[in-house]
Amino acid sequence: MELRVVSRSGNSLLSGLVLRFALVLAVVMGVVFWQIERTLDATGDMAQDELLRRQAAEIVNSLSIDTHRKTGEITRLRVNLTPQSAAAYLERSQGYVYYIQDETGKMLAQSDPMAAIWVQPALTARPSVPTLLDTEARDGESSALYILVQPVILPSGSIYVIVGQYRTIDDVLLQSAKSGLLPDLLMVLGPLFIGALLAAVALMRQSLRPVRTLARAMSQVGRDVRLGHEAKVGLENVPTEVRPVVNAFNEVLADFAKSLSAQQALTADTAHQLKTPLAVMQARLEQLDDFKGRKELERDVLRMNRLVRQLLHYAVLAQHPATLAPGDLAAEVRELVAGMVPLARQAGVDLRFNAPEAAVMVQMDPLQVAEAVGNLIDNAIRHSPQPGKGDKDKKMTTVDVDVSAEGKVDVRDRGPGVAVADQPMVFTRFWQGPTNQSGESAHGGAGLGLAIVAEIMRQHGGTANVAAREGGGTVFTLGFVRS
Repeated sequence: MELRVVSRSGNSLLSGLVLRFALVLAVVMGVVFWQIERTLDATGDMAQDELLRRQAAEIVNSLSIDTHRKTGEITRLRVNLTPQSAAAYLERSQGYVYYIQDETGKMLAQSDPMAAIWVQPALTARPSVPTLLDTEARDGESSALYILVQPVILPSGSIYVIVGQYRTIDDVLLQSAKSGLLPDLLMVLGPLFIGALLAAVALMRQSLRPVRTLARAMSQVGRDVRLGHEAKVGLENVPTEVRPVVNAFNEVLADFAKSLSAQQALTADTAHQLKTPLAVMQARLEQLDDFKGRKELERDVLRMNRLVRQLLHYAVLAQHPATLAPGDLAAEVRELVAGMVPLARQAGVDLRFNAPEAAVMVQMDPLQVAEAVGNLIDNAIRHSPQPGKGDKDKKMTTVDVDVSAEGKVDVRDRGPGVAVADQPMVFTRFWQGPTNQSGESAHGGAGLGLAIVAEIMRQHGGTANVAAREGGGTVFTLGFVRS
């Protein structure tokens, strides 16, 4: 059963963290820009309100009012502005206007004959305190008039000084910010955003380094447990957030080690127990007179013996890993080939060896190297075409065993070869290649020899590969680690 962990941010923890940080940083920058614009708006509004108040105060302080002695009614009202201020009201491009009326709505003074129309929304206002109005609803934001109604209390009643501005300080400040301040701010914050993101990536990589170290440690512990060693991942220098994962991994690893040990012990015991009955069966067959099917039966017993030996060897190999030390690969393989020459000649195969004169030093366990290379040579001999009976003059088939200075061993045969589609499977346990109608391997193999080779090379930290040989046949290559 496979459990899948689905993550919307992808498979990379680093990319997920960087993406989230970038989003948070972008939101923060957006909030900063929004706050700056909001502050500019508020500052502009405050400056505009202050200017309107000063404008109203200037009008109120410049008023000259004549009243009737008996009734106290205003007979004349004059606005005595300085020449500079008066010119600002006369110049329409300046955007200033004032209008003064009494409680009945009677106009007492105005800056322009059109002033009443411009300040029309304020004509009906009778506030007791200074009140701000505007004509945005009527004229739109770009052409609005911003108005302040300032009540002035007199003995005979109140009058209302209405001042307005078309071109406001708010518009000037906002335009200045949009054309100057905000782009400049973007030029500053843009590199800061990129720099902060790069710094965050570097810091996150640094923070995730213990996770990568932990992954390597977990991989090594897994290999040790598979080889039969007792091992677990230590919690030293492991981040607190990852410790539950490590504890769960150690628990699973302990259960796996127990199960693997039990399986290996069962395999070894079963193979050991089968050795004696098979030996007895083979001995009894040899004592029997010839009968129909005897050769097939002897072949099956030999095949079972071979399978039992390989099972026993595979179990022992898994429980007792290789002990590596520097050794001469060429000398070891040369001695092995010399010992297998008689077997090859008996099968009609010419076994050839080639290696550099100098020693080829690699990390190896001599017994296991002999087992791995021996398995390949034995397979090559059994798979090689053999001359028929009476073909004494027929040229013998060759099997070449080469050791290179790079620490590689090549075993080349002229057998039927391995199909390209089957090559990835040849080192799998119990893979026997093409079978006959009875489901038996065409060459009587048990399907463990190449699996043993692969396990030996794994323990040596090397490689085991298979390829088609030019002109027909197969090439098996073992690569060892140079010392």
